[in-house]
This record gives sequence, C-alpha cells and structure tokens, in this order.
Amino acid sequence: MRLHVLLFIVLGMVLSITALVFGIIAPTAIASTLAQIIGFSGLVFTFLYGLLMNRSTAKV
Repeated sequence: MRLHVLLFIVLGMVLSITALVFGIIAPTAIASTLAQIIGFSGLVFTFLYGLLMNRSTAKV
C-alpha cells in the first residue's frame, strides 16, 4: 500500500474518532447526535475503504 493512501486512512480514522469524542462531550443533543453519526460513519467508511484498497492492489 502506498504511503499517501495509508496516511489518508489514518487521517480519516483520527477525524472520525475526534468527531465521536466531540459527540460524547457536546452539550446539546442535536450536535451530539450529528457528531456521533458522522464519527461512526467515518469509521465504517474508512475501514471499508482500507479493505477495498487492500483487495484491489493484491496481485493474483
């Protein structure tokens, strides 16, 4: 896997975890819910992107 792809995946995970933490400590319910949805979705999509990149670059 190329370095810039790995950095993109790590950056996506860090931003998603930051959004989840903000969602936990946010004072209002709407901001908390939106941040948790964005954070969880970001984690899932980044994880799936990492799996897709590994599968598409594998040589048969």
